[in-house]
Amino acid sequence: MIFETRHLVFTNSALKKAFGWYQKVPNQNDLPLGLIASVVPKSDGGVVVMVQQGAAKVRDVAFMPSKTLGILLLFCRRQKIPIPRDADKDIFPSDDGIMLTIRGSCSTTAPPP
Repeated sequence: MIFETRHLVFTNSALKKAFGWYQKVPNQNDLPLGLIASVVPKSDGGVVVMVQQGAAKVRDVAFMPSKTLGILLLFCRRQKIPIPRDADKDIFPSDDGIMLTIRGSCSTTAPPP
């Protein structure tokens, strides 16, 4: 058996871009249109996105860890970063960003006799 563990660290600027991609998804109602001012990771792996709408209006939108993971996976797909579908995936806060940990395994075979 071969085990693989990868860590992808999303900086704050990468998180802004990831949520910018999500903002453009048709029929999503979670994130309003506007300028993404900041993305603040929470201790549980979720985030709070601050969206500036107009000159003075700022909205804070909280995302649960499961939704944040889905948005990061969408971003990886858009950036052509391969993520195995059957791998285990977890997210954790990391400095001012988020770390995505991917754990997978594959069976091995012996050479023919």
